[in-house]
Parts: sequence; structure tokens; C-alpha cells
Amino acid sequence: MIAIANIKKLLKDTLSNAEILSLLADNKVYFLHANKPSTPYLEYEIFDENGEEWAENKEIATNYYVQVDIFSKVDYTNIENKIKEKMINAGFDRSMCADLFENDTQLFHKAMRFFITL
Repeated sequence: MIAIANIKKLLKDTLSNAEILSLLADNKVYFLHANKPSTPYLEYEIFDENGEEWAENKEIATNYYVQVDIFSKVDYTNIENKIKEKMINAGFDRSMCADLFENDTQLFHKAMRFFITL
């Protein structure tokens, strides 16, 4: 079983790729919530995890379900494509994506979900 700190590191390292960061206004990614960021920006989170395999009453493999959110005032297609590429290359499978609009912030929002078993 991989420690939760390791999945967080894998996520941050994958999303902090120079090609992704160069497309973001603040050149960084935010875990859970960004406080007054410039757009476009990216937030990520682990929204679920559960045991996948056990041996001798110990969990030896865990499913991690993550969401990556892009927030932007303009077209975010390049960011979206680069995130898909880097996440899949890191071993994540994509489970769904949704194009949204946040009325309160007037931002376009792309929610992307991925999962990995470690």
C-alpha cells in the first residue's frame, strides 16, 4: 500500500510539470483551494480512496480517485489537453470530464476526474 503522502506527491509532481505550469497565470498548482489566484489556475484533490487488494489482513493496493479543476476566463483547451497527457503518462486513468460555468465567479470550470491503483 502506498502512503497517502506518496499519492499527494505523485499528484503534485505530475501537475507541476513545466509544460502545465507555463499555461497557468501563477505558475503553480493548488491543493484543494486557491486563495485569490490569477486566472487561469488549477486546483486538485483526492476525493475518494478505498482498498483494492489485501494480503494477510493488510491492504496492499489502494484505489485513489482524484479531481483536477481548471478555472479560467478564456479557452482552457491547451491546459486540459496537457493535463490529460501528463496524468495518463503518470499512470492515471481518466474517468470523466465536465465543462461548467461558475456564476458566482464568472469563470469557466473544467472538472476532470482520474483514478489510479497503487
